[in-house]
Amino acid sequence: MTPPSIARAMAKRACVGIDRRVIHLLDPAAGAGILAAAVLEELLAKGTKFAQIVITIFETDGRFLSSLERLASRMRRAGTRVGVQVNVSIRIDDFLLSEFTFDRPAFDLIIANPPYFKLKKSDPRSIRHSYAVYGQPNIYGLFMAACASLLTRGGRWCFITPRSWTNGTYFALARRHMLTHLRIDAIHTFESRREHFTEDEVLQEAMITWATSHPVPCHSITLSTSAGTRDLAAAPLRSLPICDVISTDQQSVISLPSAHHIAVPDGFSSTLETFGIKVSTGPVVAFRASRYIAESAGRETVPLLWMQHIRPMQVSWPIAKKREYIEANADTAWMLVPNANMVIMRRFSPKEDNRRVIAAPYLSGSMPGEVLGLENHTNYLYRTGGELTADEAKGFAAFLNSRVVDRYLRMVAGSTQVNAADLRAMPCPSLDRIIQIGRAIPDVCTLDNADEAVDFVIRPTNSMVA
Repeated sequence: MTPPSIARAMAKRACVGIDRRVIHLLDPAAGAGILAAAVLEELLAKGTKFAQIVITIFETDGRFLSSLERLASRMRRAGTRVGVQVNVSIRIDDFLLSEFTFDRPAFDLIIANPPYFKLKKSDPRSIRHSYAVYGQPNIYGLFMAACASLLTRGGRWCFITPRSWTNGTYFALARRHMLTHLRIDAIHTFESRREHFTEDEVLQEAMITWATSHPVPCHSITLSTSAGTRDLAAAPLRSLPICDVISTDQQSVISLPSAHHIAVPDGFSSTLETFGIKVSTGPVVAFRASRYIAESAGRETVPLLWMQHIRPMQVSWPIAKKREYIEANADTAWMLVPNANMVIMRRFSPKEDNRRVIAAPYLSGSMPGEVLGLENHTNYLYRTGGELTADEAKGFAAFLNSRVVDRYLRMVAGSTQVNAADLRAMPCPSLDRIIQIGRAIPDVCTLDNADEAVDFVIRPTNSMVA
């Protein structure tokens, strides 16, 4: 449920500029109805400016019906007291499957805190909203996309969601659909992951996004950040050019630069693909491969690396963790990787950690076997059709662990997962500079060593280091 202070903050900005005599309001995932109530409270505070406010509420859980009906009665009475007719329609139904989602634009204001869970591609909601689906969609992205095209011209759209929709391939179609219909006016992020979404349910920051439908062109977006709800009202505002926030490529990634750092480092014109380097996820899915995973070495076993084995600039194996071996045979060949130079990373790191990426160089032959197992909670970098040199592996590992990359990823990603897509799109210095970094770090390398080497090598072209 949305805390009242957040609901009022969402409504206050969403209602700015709404000046029509008749207002049509939609909450497509109402729960107890607090967001619709906050909007009505804000509109009625403007006096008799409005003749009629028509509110449409959707909620799938029938247990909310009686409380929503009581709320509707209070809404009507509140309108009567100031001479505004308030009509409330309550639908205990799935908004994403309703006739509204393919109807003509009918709403002047849409506000929502949609549900958060993944859908199968075969789910009727995924099929109906296939224009916004890639891979395994999250239902909240479908709510955002569906509502983007239901606003009247100049209508206002306001959602509180996790931050994961702003980047990554899974949400690319949804982002493009939204940005076709909307201009983002403002974004507020919560640094705490416990203020709105519980840590075990949603592993990223919450954010509020305000947008306008079919607006006149605008060249800036207002950004703000608070630790939580207590400092929400006092959060300072910044205005940035749209080009510094929304990328112009097919991905339409939305970055959230901090007050002191630019979105893309100066002089970083390469990506990993430029160097023929791929990012992949560890192929060993433990529960599917459990029959091949062993607690001790055997005649056919090779090391199996989990994310716990990956530390900044160091692979530590074994660590007395159970099941640190995997059989290497014809059945498992497809899920094993060559014992060659590469960079191995943890896929998950809480935003509260010192760095968003925890990466280590792995040099060929450091562990026994012709092949290795990499568990699915790791990512790894390798060169297609060739092999990374030792200096390249060490240089890329140091760069990925550096403050420079940490700042960049905190701008484009709010979840605990470091997506391979984020790494592929990440701007990089030239390969010559990566090699220089690799040569500059000591054999036993700390984070401080990595930062010093990266800062020294890239300082002439990187304003983010200062």
